[in-house]
Amino acid sequence: MKQLYTYIAMAMMAMTFFTSCEPLEDWEDREEARTLDGTWTGYIDTYYYDRWGLTGNTYRTTMYFEREDAYSGWGYEVSYDTRSRYSDYYYCEFRWEVFRGNIRIHYADSWNDVYIRDYHLSDTHFEGNMDDGTNKDIVFDLTYDGRFDWSYWRSSYYTRGTEAGNGVIASGKFAENKTE
Repeated sequence: MKQLYTYIAMAMMAMTFFTSCEPLEDWEDREEARTLDGTWTGYIDTYYYDRWGLTGNTYRTTMYFEREDAYSGWGYEVSYDTRSRYSDYYYCEFRWEVFRGNIRIHYADSWNDVYIRDYHLSDTHFEGNMDDGTNKDIVFDLTYDGRFDWSYWRSSYYTRGTEAGNGVIASGKFAENKTE
C-alpha cells in the first residue's frame, strides 16, 4: 500500500511539473516570435505601389527580425529594384510584436503600422496577408534567407542615415516617389 501512495505522489508531482499555467495562445505567440527571428526575402504585392507609387514586378523586400523578448523585438527592412538594388532602395527600421496570433510592425518613418493577421509561418516560408490601413489586399510571399548580406545597407545607414536620425534611407526611385 505504501508503494501505491509513493507512485501516486510521484505521478502528481510529475503532472504538476509538466503542467504550465501559460495559456496555449501565449505559447503559440512565443513560438511564432521564435520562428520569425531572422531574415526573410520575397515579394509583397501592391506594397510598392501603396508606399512609393512604383509598379512592375522587379521589386523585392528583405526583412530582418531580431527578438528582444519572448514576443517582440526590432528589425529593419530594405525594399529594392532587383535590376538596380544598390541605387534604387528604401531602408527602414521597425519595431514588431506578436500578440494573439497577429504580428504588428511599427515603422520608424511615418508609414502606417502594418498588421499581419492571416498568415502561415514555418522555418523556411512566411506568406499571407498584410493590412496597412489602405483597404487593399496586400499579399506577401517571403522565404527564409540566411545568406542575405546586410553590410551595404547597414553601412549606408551608419554613414548617411544617422544625419537624419530617423532610421530611414531612401535612394533613387524610392527617394523620388516617397509618399508620407
